[in-house]
Amino acid sequence: MELSARNIILSAVGFLLVAILTPIAMDELVAANTSGWESAVATVFSVVLPIVYIIGIAYSFIKDAL
Repeated sequence: MELSARNIILSAVGFLLVAILTPIAMDELVAANTSGWESAVATVFSVVLPIVYIIGIAYSFIKDAL
């Protein structure tokens, strides 16, 4: 990956958006009403989905470096 001003600015903006939006998204996931759902679905929604979200964010930032 070439180190240019454009790449640095885009990475900084991307990190900023992730830093702002991730806590909001996690708060909404945790606060969701899952009382009528089956326990397996509620577990996947509240545990696995945030983990997949974080892995996806990490992959999107490091895929160009690999």
